[in-house]
Amino acid sequence: MIKVADIAEMMDAVELIPLFPLPGSVFIPHTMLPLHVFEPRYRDMVDDAMGGSGYVAVPRLQPGWERAYNGRPPVFKVAGFGKIVRYEPLADGRANIVILGLGRLSIREEIERETLYRVAEADLLGDEMADGDAKGLQGAVRRLRLMLAQIAGGRPQLAERVEPLLSQQMALVPFVNAVAHLVLPDVDARQDFLEIDAVEKRIDVVETLLAGALTQAVAYA
Repeated sequence: MIKVADIAEMMDAVELIPLFPLPGSVFIPHTMLPLHVFEPRYRDMVDDAMGGSGYVAVPRLQPGWERAYNGRPPVFKVAGFGKIVRYEPLADGRANIVILGLGRLSIREEIERETLYRVAEADLLGDEMADGDAKGLQGAVRRLRLMLAQIAGGRPQLAERVEPLLSQQMALVPFVNAVAHLVLPDVDARQDFLEIDAVEKRIDVVETLLAGALTQAVAYA
């Protein structure tokens, strides 16, 4: 994972951060989110972000958002955030961007500002790990890597996608989040995963999903 920020910088960034709400997407940290920006308010947001720190939060819009999309429909309070690491402006004012997920935040409140886009004050959320349980977590991650390798075996297209995840150099939390990004079945499951503070519980979620995929793969072999 590219190191583009430290904890102090991220804490400062989420104190006042622009929001890019999406209806059917949950931004999991340590993943990349490509977006095509075409609405005027989000064009302004990206322009301002590129002129500043580059940070953007991507909360999921709550169900029923269609009734007030052009206003301020409610969003889930826990969201992923990151920094724009690729920016491709287009001649007509639209842009293609890629956001690198750096962490999770909890929105305290939205702030009224003279911008077309929404801005919020938020708190940085950490990843909780039990004291003295490093060996147990590393053992669980080794199991996940083995299961992932077994599922990908004999499937060239899948193997190509998971090969980077099998590297022993990938840190624990980015690995767990990246696998979750691949295997979580729907947007509700992704939001539930995002709201889990304890890394051990996240591992349990991923392991259960991989075990089900492995059972299915064996059944149809």
